[in-house]
Amino acid sequence: MKVKDLIQQLSTLNPEREIVIQLDSDGNGYSPCSDIWVGLYQPITKQYGEASLEELTAEDREFGYMEEDILSEGTKAVFLCPLV
Repeated sequence: MKVKDLIQQLSTLNPEREIVIQLDSDGNGYSPCSDIWVGLYQPITKQYGEASLEELTAEDREFGYMEEDILSEGTKAVFLCPLV
């Protein structure tokens, strides 16, 4: 993903959202950013937390998500997803 692509996607969102970086499978290393998504973030520790959908859409239901997949509390966030 190029900076211009990220700027374009972020420009449509509320600038007060938190930014959360999705961890890689090993918990270290670097990877190009491949996508972003918006949802809720609930910290467990200072360095780690849980993420969930912000709301449940019909499309989400088709993918198997349910009400239990939405955190009862959380901060609206933007999640940066690595390529790997």
